[in-house]
Amino acid sequence: MKQALQVFAIRAAVSDAERQPSYRNFLIIAPEPVACGSVALPPDDRVKALAHHLNHDGYAYVARSCQKEMEDDSEGVRYLPLHEVLPSFAVMTAVIVIADAAWAARAAAAYPGADIFLLKLS
Repeated sequence: MKQALQVFAIRAAVSDAERQPSYRNFLIIAPEPVACGSVALPPDDRVKALAHHLNHDGYAYVARSCQKEMEDDSEGVRYLPLHEVLPSFAVMTAVIVIADAAWAARAAAAYPGADIFLLKLS
């Protein structure tokens, strides 16, 4: 049985001397496996549910290759276009990459202070 979620990269333990920010940023990277065409597809219901859940504990962002421009949904989740260069944030708490190890490696390099998870949806 394959694992649905695996830890791709985890940040070093925080010492007592280090202060954690009072806010948390969560990024879901959801690259679509097929060409998107000219119309953005609606977010996968599971990705949308995960983003809404994370939004209760901080700020949730979803980067998608089919997203043409930045937009927020009614529950405050921000959808961003996914490009070769990942969005820059001051502090990233965790990144969840949907089914793409190459994007997980990019995320680990871009956000060395964040926990990186690779999630297999089936």
